[in-house]
Amino acid sequence: MTLETFVQTLAQAAPNAEGVQVYGPADAPLGLIRGRRRKRFLVRADRTVDLSAYLAAWRVRVRPPGAIRLAIDIDPYSFL
Repeated sequence: MTLETFVQTLAQAAPNAEGVQVYGPADAPLGLIRGRRRKRFLVRADRTVDLSAYLAAWRVRVRPPGAIRLAIDIDPYSFL
């Protein structure tokens, strides 16, 4: 499975939830670091939403293949 295929599958698997908007997948500004391609999603949620639970529910819906690593950063310091 390619990265592009995986992120499209991941986007389709995003749970529908009140107060949550998922944007992406999009190329990261630094799309290639140390020979690895990067994609990103932006998830915006109301303060009343348990974002950690939402992301955990989303993550169990799709398992990344061995060649793809999935990292989740809540409130990133930098969005690069």
